[in-house]
Amino acid sequence: MLFRTVSCPWRAVLLPRFGSALAIFVLTVVLAGCDSAPGPDPLDPSAPRIENIEVTPDVLALDQIAGEGDTVTAPITVSADVSDEDDDLTTFFVVVRSALAGQTPLAQAELPIAGSGRMQAVLDLTISRAESGRFTVSVFASDTRGNLSNVAYHVIDVSATSEPPEIVEVRLPDRVTRPAAGEPPVSIALIVEATDPDGLDNIAFVQVIVNGGTSLRLCDDGGQGVCNAGFGASSGDEQAGDGDFTLTIQLDSNNAAGTNTFEFSVVDRSGLRSATEVRTIVVE
Repeated sequence: MLFRTVSCPWRAVLLPRFGSALAIFVLTVVLAGCDSAPGPDPLDPSAPRIENIEVTPDVLALDQIAGEGDTVTAPITVSADVSDEDDDLTTFFVVVRSALAGQTPLAQAELPIAGSGRMQAVLDLTISRAESGRFTVSVFASDTRGNLSNVAYHVIDVSATSEPPEIVEVRLPDRVTRPAAGEPPVSIALIVEATDPDGLDNIAFVQVIVNGGTSLRLCDDGGQGVCNAGFGASSGDEQAGDGDFTLTIQLDSNNAAGTNTFEFSVVDRSGLRSATEVRTIVVE
């Protein structure tokens, strides 16, 4: 076998704009229940409660929204039931976050609450036409004593266009020779030049399936990232963000001779996949 596989982690969300105490609270509840709806219980039983969150629209097709340039703005309406047994509600919070990890909120709102009932916020969501994917809407509330509610979640599915990404070129050797016993492994770079009608930022990942089984990622990270964590220290990519996605594999003296098949494809943030390019390497 030539290859090994990998696994994936979580992402925590901080909202520093609303103050350190609130940021700590939001970090806690996201780690506690990032896949739940309406969310984990409040930290205090007398704290406010959020239920029945709705987002309209919850599907956006960016190529159907009028406007020119690299960004598009669309209004979204977020509503939820807010209640509090002490009836001392103060603020209704809404935060919309990008599908891209580590980004600042795309939209947020803070509205005063007169009392328990149905709350609604209308936000202008401005996003890059290349920034498609699944966006997270978070809703929570506070009262006069500083108690914070549970966090309720909803998602907005955003698609850029109906055009999939493309593979421009695949570069790898046709044949390689195994090193002799005791000699160091031979490094083999697999490189895919990829493009997308909505820009390189819309490419979610470049994939290779080896011999019909093992699936690995190629990285456009300048050799600094870990998109194949557990598969070696570096992808071997030469320049980050240039559209050349790289995976470097090692061939040693114990590898079997024969033909190895590599199936390459590119997937964008709305799930569209390129045509598959198939290549082989003969190990001698």
